[in-house]
Amino acid sequence: MKKKIAVFLLFIALTSGYRCETAARCKYRPAPIFEAGLPNVAQYQYEQKGRQSLESLALTTGVLLDIFQDVCDQTRQEYRFTVPAPGAQYTQRPDSLWMKEASRQLFFLSTLSPKQAALRNWADALEAARPQMKLGAPYSISEGITITVDRVLGAEQSTLLVVLYQE
Repeated sequence: MKKKIAVFLLFIALTSGYRCETAARCKYRPAPIFEAGLPNVAQYQYEQKGRQSLESLALTTGVLLDIFQDVCDQTRQEYRFTVPAPGAQYTQRPDSLWMKEASRQLFFLSTLSPKQAALRNWADALEAARPQMKLGAPYSISEGITITVDRVLGAEQSTLLVVLYQE
């Protein structure tokens, strides 16, 4: 019995080491998009763990923004714009208005400082693609770049989701 346990433990040790050695090394690490002290940002926080990060901003407009990044060989950024308003008041909005709001929010973020100016490109690309986009469905903006806009309507708050994915 002891021999079986020893063989089992040896097998686990060997395969665990093998997984660590063969795990893909990431070319890139996430970096903050924003920083503390920007105009129209009441609170700011950034956390990073490995290839993922969470950036949180409380905007003076009343919007809470969480940005999840997962960066390795590919980049995925998820922007969550949350407002303290019941989702019931937004259920009748057509999909195109959610797309327009996503474009508006990205444009607003692009004005916070020169470092965020590139977000204007995303806002413009989203605005141009808006007539063809469907809520919750990925849309290819260009080769290897996809954007998805969706919403989560809750009893006490509503969230606009914008996911940018680049291969």
